Amino acid sequence: MSTSSFRNNKGAALIEFCLILPVFLVLVFAIIDFGRLIHARLIITNVTREGANLASRDIKSGTDLIAMLRSSATPLDLNGAGRICISSIEAGITTRTAPIISTQNPPVCSGSLTAASGAASGINAGATNLGLTGAMYNHLVFKQANKASDINGVMVVETFYRFTPITPLPNFITNLWTGAGAIIGSRAVFCSIGE
Repeated sequence: MSTSSFRNNKGAALIEFCLILPVFLVLVFAIIDFGRLIHARLIITNVTREGANLASRDIKSGTDLIAMLRSSATPLDLNGAGRICISSIEAGITTRTAPIISTQNPPVCSGSLTAASGAASGINAGATNLGLTGAMYNHLVFKQANKASDINGVMVVETFYRFTPITPLPNFITNLWTGAGAIIGSRAVFCSIGE
């Protein structure tokens, strides 16, 4: 093999490497951020589900439960980049009363994310069916035939988290993310234990 042929092969390999490197880096960055996003989503879902389970059994309530859920969300910082909302909805007790958001156990929200950033609780008096699905709301409506509603009430826990990528990929791909990250959220609804 001649020296000039060897140099041409090295030059071709260098050009191929320079063409492939950006594609390879984009793939590596996408895998890293997508993996972190899936991990964060799983943590948020599990924290929400466990919070609603505990709240529905009156094991913890209000700020105590929120503090416990925050600590269980490690490595996510739900205080600095998240929000947790706990709401209790009571069933209607007569045909003239509709389900209501509990006044004895009012909704509690805590965390640095605001409603303006997309971390607003969907449970509110102005929302259709108080923010619940039609089927769930129907279980809370008083049934004349049964002389009661199907369930006494529900506990709703909503968790929001601002996911921020750690790689520079969003800076190179426009409209993928804003610099502030994306809000991911989860909601869990559990039946309250009857009195």
